[in-house]
Amino acid sequence: MTITYEYLLYFSILICTVMVMSYILGISPGTHKYSALDGLRGVCAALVAIFHLYWRAGGVQNNYWSLDYIINSEAKKFIYLTGELSVGIFFMLSGFLFFRKALAESFDFKGFAVSRFMRIYPPIVVTLVLIYLSTFIMYPESASYSFDWFKSSLPFIFDPPTALINGLSLQIATSGVFWTLVWELRLYFAIPLLYLLMKKVKYKSFFIIFLMCCILTYKSFISKEQYLSFLMYFLVGFLIATIKTEKRVPDLLAILILALALFFTKHAYNTTTPLYMFFIFYTIKCGCDYFGLLTSKPFMLLGTCSYSIYLIHGITQTVAKNYLYSSGNYCWQITAIIATGILSPVMYKFVENISMNYKKYLPQTSTQA
Repeated sequence: MTITYEYLLYFSILICTVMVMSYILGISPGTHKYSALDGLRGVCAALVAIFHLYWRAGGVQNNYWSLDYIINSEAKKFIYLTGELSVGIFFMLSGFLFFRKALAESFDFKGFAVSRFMRIYPPIVVTLVLIYLSTFIMYPESASYSFDWFKSSLPFIFDPPTALINGLSLQIATSGVFWTLVWELRLYFAIPLLYLLMKKVKYKSFFIIFLMCCILTYKSFISKEQYLSFLMYFLVGFLIATIKTEKRVPDLLAILILALALFFTKHAYNTTTPLYMFFIFYTIKCGCDYFGLLTSKPFMLLGTCSYSIYLIHGITQTVAKNYLYSSGNYCWQITAIIATGILSPVMYKFVENISMNYKKYLPQTSTQA
């Protein structure tokens, strides 16, 4: 089976499973001005989950993590782009959505901090509990009743966490996604400062373009262009947030723009690829949904559960591979995808939704006249 067909199979199974579970749990996708971006987020989360199947598939060991077993260079490039471009688009999405807050007339510093904490950390804690319970069962000889690993497993603005949980690396158990949350948290810390800065900047679009030019120049002097590419993805999101024009591009033209941008993209983590992605993201921001695909209910539900998919897929893949790798015939991969599709709506319904709307669950104070 070719890589493309495998991707279509895994994606179809995931989206169908999420739809069924969302129906059972009564989950409905939200509606807002930028609904197509939710669909885009869902596609990216699904592609990241599928991307990580291939990192595990080359060896029986649970800690196997490499694409070196794939000989076909074009297939390997395709796999890399599906995962890494999706992460870049996540950064653009965050940059766009949160820089709009930095451009607002007022900014609730405390409210922003609390809302971001409640959005990010409760699902992470539940994910870590699932990882602990799963590895406790999988590796009884390494099982520990100590929770010293917990604090060092939480992502913050410094280096990505690298804890061992019952003998298994957090990197393997989460498919390594916590490093992206480190960059997300850095953005959250920057937004209040950017709000204060934007109050002093008159020509905001030109200021963002100036910063982008600085990065393109600076990349010639350092070897870590990958890190600069993350900043560029955020800055592209910032720039799109400053553009008020929202004239919708015809879907056929948008598909042509998509094809051209992907054609010129060779690597996801360099400083020029975000510039190509600018055109794709801008057309979607302006209402392009590729003939209704991104705003269809299946894709919107995928977007609704995207954060849970992002967090949970690592441990479902770890468990499925541990018990089913020798079965062959895509058994462990399909099992992992189905498990992700089942658990992610449950996580959204009973963890994400509650933590995002925590104010509803606080005791209400009544006043007497």
